[in-house]
Amino acid sequence: MIELALFFLKTQLNNYLKLRTGSEDKVELIPLFDKNGKMQVSNVAMTLVNIEEERVMKNQNLYRETPQGTIAKTDPKVMVNLYVLFSANFGEDEFGYRESLKFISYVISFFQSHSLFTPGSYPDLNDQLTKLSAELFTLSLEQQNNLWGALGAKQMCSVMYKVKLLAIFDDNIKMDAPPITEANLNP
Repeated sequence: MIELALFFLKTQLNNYLKLRTGSEDKVELIPLFDKNGKMQVSNVAMTLVNIEEERVMKNQNLYRETPQGTIAKTDPKVMVNLYVLFSANFGEDEFGYRESLKFISYVISFFQSHSLFTPGSYPDLNDQLTKLSAELFTLSLEQQNNLWGALGAKQMCSVMYKVKLLAIFDDNIKMDAPPITEANLNP
C-alpha cells in the first residue's frame, strides 16, 4: 500500500513538472543515500521519513460483507499518515541552488493545487487507495536540524508533506458465516 501511494504521487508530480517545465521525470522515489552512504539526490528525491498511526480514525469494524453475501471477520484496518520529504539537489554552484529552489517551489505549488486525490478525480489511483490528502508539514529549525542529522546529511532545499489516511490491512478472513436474516424471540 505504501509503495502504491508514493509511486502514484511521484507519477502525478512528474506529470505536473512535465507540463510546467517540459522536463522528463525529475522526481525519484529514493532514499537520500545508498548503502555505502553516498548521496543519491541528483534532481528531486522523494523520501519516506516517517509513518504515523492515525489513532483518531482507528477502525474497529471487524466484520464486513463479502461479494458472496456472507459476513466475514477480519482484522481491522490500520490508518497511517506518511511523512514524505522532497529534497532538491541540482548542483553545488549558484545555478544548481537556484534550480533546487525553483523545483521545491514547483513541489509546493503542485500540492497547493492538488491536495486531495480520489478515484473520481484520478482514475489511475489504485483501487486499494480510497483517498489520499497531502498537507504541508512545517518543521521548526530544531526539528529540521534533528531530521537532517538523523538522515546523516547536511541540509538541502527541501519541503515535507504529511500524506494522510492510507489504510493498510490484511484481507485474511478469520471466520465466514451467512448473515442473520431473521430473529426468533421464542425460547
